[in-house]
Amino acid sequence: MRAAFGGIRRGWTTFWFRPEPTSTIAVVRIVFGFVATLWTLSQAVNLLTFYGPDGVFPVVPVPGVGAWTLLSISTSAPVVIGLWVVTLFGAVGVMIGFRTRLATVLLLVGVLSFERRNPMILNAGDVLLRNLAFYFIFAPAGAALSVDRWRRARDRFWEFPLRAPWALRLMQIQLSVIYLSTVWGKLQGDLWRNGTAVSYALRVADILRFPTPSFLTESVVLVEIMTFGTLGLELALAIFVWNRTLRPWILALGVLLHLSIDFSIMVGFFTLLMLTTYLTFLPPESACRLVRSARQRLGRWKARRRPPVAPPPESPSGVPAANSRPDPHRRPHRVRRPSKRVHTGRR
Repeated sequence: MRAAFGGIRRGWTTFWFRPEPTSTIAVVRIVFGFVATLWTLSQAVNLLTFYGPDGVFPVVPVPGVGAWTLLSISTSAPVVIGLWVVTLFGAVGVMIGFRTRLATVLLLVGVLSFERRNPMILNAGDVLLRNLAFYFIFAPAGAALSVDRWRRARDRFWEFPLRAPWALRLMQIQLSVIYLSTVWGKLQGDLWRNGTAVSYALRVADILRFPTPSFLTESVVLVEIMTFGTLGLELALAIFVWNRTLRPWILALGVLLHLSIDFSIMVGFFTLLMLTTYLTFLPPESACRLVRSARQRLGRWKARRRPPVAPPPESPSGVPAANSRPDPHRRPHRVRRPSKRVHTGRR
């Protein structure tokens, strides 16, 4: 019994706290920061319409117990615009890794304030953005591939220090929770249990990118395959993503699932953020290889853009002209001096 508990304890410690290279969390941070920047920029078009005092939701909703938003203080245009600018700075700071922890806090506060100011325009992608920002506060996100790393150890910028991955594990668990809760919620309704839910979803014209062909929405067999197939794949993603052998295949199917949803239905940033969460399962050694490959490609690209060095012009005697720069790779011309004879006084 003691040996069994010892094995469980070692497994628990290894899963949460055994130090790993920070290559994975660095890659996830860059991608997440980029998506968060796009999300913030997308709010600029309807910023005052969605969150201003004269917009579609002029009255600030009463927050629940423990809920808060900075826009409950004021919803004037300068305050809304100022909060948006701070959120944008936070998103860019997360992406480049500048004052990473502070930037993550600014991003979380901004996203949370906007979402609770007008909860009527939210979807699952906005909630996932908020959750991931919360996890990044506790993650060593700026330990590698960041401006913070450049400032601390410029000569070791491309190294990945070891850190405990417990915050990354929370993001991985979040992915499983999303799929498990999704399957559970869908099974509470009749449409998913009788196999017709996808047909209804593909006929809501307001959220479709283009009209769905009728043979997809009216075929009983195809509709049931898509409906029950979606449920089965989401359940498999929640469970088998923890199996190292099946993980690449199940995640590949998940990528196809989300891309097909985003191709047909406007789901905001949900697809991009789900695929960002997939990156949390990228092994550290694979992330290291990915970064090295990107670094080599960047070096080759810079080498191709560097202008070629022209050889210096030469005079007819073969000596470089006076107004030309010396070639550092050219061997200097050696001039032999006449040797001096030493007189010893003997004949």
